[in-house]
Amino acid sequence: MLIFLLSTLALVGAQHNHFDEHYNFGHLHQPIEQTIVFDCGSNPNRAIQNPKFTFNRNDLELPGTFIIQDFEIEITKPIPRPLYGRVEAWRTIWLLGGAGSTIQIGCFGLTSSSTVGLDSVGTCNYGDLCGILDLNTPINDTTGQPTCFNEAMNLGIPEDQCTCEGIIAPKIYSIPNWNNEVDLTDLEPGLLTFLAEGDYELKLIAEDDQGNEEACIGVLVSVKEWEDPNATGGWLFGKRR
Repeated sequence: MLIFLLSTLALVGAQHNHFDEHYNFGHLHQPIEQTIVFDCGSNPNRAIQNPKFTFNRNDLELPGTFIIQDFEIEITKPIPRPLYGRVEAWRTIWLLGGAGSTIQIGCFGLTSSSTVGLDSVGTCNYGDLCGILDLNTPINDTTGQPTCFNEAMNLGIPEDQCTCEGIIAPKIYSIPNWNNEVDLTDLEPGLLTFLAEGDYELKLIAEDDQGNEEACIGVLVSVKEWEDPNATGGWLFGKRR
């Protein structure tokens, strides 16, 4: 589950408690003024709950960077295997007069990815997240044995247990004052196509093999184009002109 969370950190922000499982995705009534992440889960027995993030800005400027200042998430029970993940995504643009035009975004393939198994963005199914985590587990340069991500070890996960089973619950995993910079200055073209300027709603869902909800994380974020004062032109459907 860690790789699922880390792969989406670029699109999350500070939690507001009045957003919950009743939030109606795909029906924005006004522009997003600050980034919000909230628990949209309805299963009281879900394994992953109460995501909390703080960032140094209220929108996502691309290409650009941002800083994850604090991170916290609650694991209420051992994470089941397999754990199937999917994302549902909507984009809203605001027309003259303030009317919003919303579409559900399709699944865009990526030609390259730093994470094996995460080769698409948008409204996509990602299969077994635990399997993706296994494929991306680092190898210790000295011992040649599987080790763990530094972020995971900072959360108290043992070095030799960097799997779904290694996340021992119940526990609140937290990194206060993390101040980790995420660099998005050299984005893959397929990701830029997905992240055209606009307001985004994302629903990140994880389920066990019986279809039981184990996590639901809602994200609202405004994506802005970084404007180079020395450049001409801009984005056209998510690509540089």
